[in-house]
Amino acid sequence: MTTVRQSTHELLRHHDMRVIFGNPGSTELPFLAELPEDFTYVLALNEATATAMADGYAQATGRPALVNLHTAAGLGNAMGSLVNAVGARSPVVALAGQQVRAALPTPALLVNRHPASLASGAVKYTAEPARPEDTPEVLGQAILRAGQAPSGPVCVSVPMDDWDRPVDASADGFPLKPRTAAAVPDPAALDALAAELGQARAPALIAGPEMDTQEGYDAAVALAERLHAPVWLPAFTSRAGFPCAHIASRGPLPSSAEGVAEALAGHDLVLALGAPVFTYYQWTGGPATAPGTRLVHITSDPEEAARAVTGTSWLGSPVAAAQTLDRLLADRGPLPGGHGVQRPHVNGADEAGPVTETPETETPETETLESASPAADEGLKATEIFAVLAKVLTDDAIVVNETPQQLSAYWQSAAGARPGSFFFTGGGGLGFGLAGAVGVQLARPKRPVVAVVGDGSVQYTLQALWTAARYRVPLTVVVLDNGGYEILKDWCRALDTGPLPGLDLPGIDIVGLATGYGVSACRARSTDELTALLADAVSMPEPRLIHVPLAS
Repeated sequence: MTTVRQSTHELLRHHDMRVIFGNPGSTELPFLAELPEDFTYVLALNEATATAMADGYAQATGRPALVNLHTAAGLGNAMGSLVNAVGARSPVVALAGQQVRAALPTPALLVNRHPASLASGAVKYTAEPARPEDTPEVLGQAILRAGQAPSGPVCVSVPMDDWDRPVDASADGFPLKPRTAAAVPDPAALDALAAELGQARAPALIAGPEMDTQEGYDAAVALAERLHAPVWLPAFTSRAGFPCAHIASRGPLPSSAEGVAEALAGHDLVLALGAPVFTYYQWTGGPATAPGTRLVHITSDPEEAARAVTGTSWLGSPVAAAQTLDRLLADRGPLPGGHGVQRPHVNGADEAGPVTETPETETPETETLESASPAADEGLKATEIFAVLAKVLTDDAIVVNETPQQLSAYWQSAAGARPGSFFFTGGGGLGFGLAGAVGVQLARPKRPVVAVVGDGSVQYTLQALWTAARYRVPLTVVVLDNGGYEILKDWCRALDTGPLPGLDLPGIDIVGLATGYGVSACRARSTDELTALLADAVSMPEPRLIHVPLAS
């Protein structure tokens, strides 16, 4: 007879989910028993960190990733990371432990009294099998749901005494179902939209995280060049859905209604592909778009479509839609109004990009490295730091950024041309950056990964440094230290609250903490030092941390 555990191993192999993230508790031990040699268990030091690692791994691989959590308490610890996974549409599969079935009606310790409702606010599907033998089928359905559009985290709770129970191998058992493809928008609607785009005077695109695949990049670039259209990213995007090295790229939209309306003013038709409409931060109200601007929204997420503040939303794969629209426009022949005029751009050698005279968003000028660096006790400016990153990092580098206060400075220098090169916290909560970067680097061992995090955000999952050292994950961590939560101080000024408590972080020895976890760490106080240290760090086979004090 085959056990539930053995059937589950077969299921996980089928879905290529042989890397398990976790922090084990007593209710997980029976699941981890007899773990096959072709499986890898990645130990984190708490559940929030383990879940963020699984989040980064799932996003970087594009397939579901498993995190093993400890009954109710461990699932509770992981909730913040699951919220970020929801925002990033990351297919994290949370497998939570549970007390033995006989103890569930009693006040026994470690009983998760509400296994479905505890996680339901942060995941797209949650279940606890009614019978032990149902576990492989229920978990299989959860894996499929995690990867189905719109992808996102799921949670299955399994009593600890289920794993040794038999599953009748002679019966049909659970089917090893293939993953299903995303839905395609209505062909007639796309044909009508292609006609509108072909006649538009000044079309524009917004490329969201769903476009962050090679197919998505190819489709978005082809459509932008055919339409002679600029391309924006959503504000605070978790992924870059368009190569920022392309001449059509305008970077992220502003995060206010007025800013978005101003950025898109002058465009008669805006097509948002897999992007929220719109990501606002400080709510100020106001019209979503300027008069004369029509917006069409294509997303695989019904929730995103329902919450759109303006425009017409269609459900379906934005990648498939962009591919179809480009083909339909090509079939119509040359577009009016100068659409499709080409000139070289920087997204690869000898490629061609569009000439555009459409309005760009205003961006502060980036300071060059030739500018004099501050004195040693003053630190560096964010623009200088990101200019060094752009200079040192190769085209295949990946940046995991969790510096909300300095995010605009990052986009001034960003020059990525490959998909999967940028990651940011999906739900706006801190803690993804460092741990998520460990997961990204494990998923992409041949690409250099740099985590750029703030001195506040690095504390949320600081234990991830131990995991990086333990498994020799060649991650480079750059900590930007301004001594507090500066983005909250900006909010204080905007809200006119006056000084508030709890916004300063004095006396934290980040270099010492990293060293204590087994990660080699150093401090950079000039652009020359940072350039040399960063170039050395990304070439090393083990993790390194660079602490960079910021200029006040």
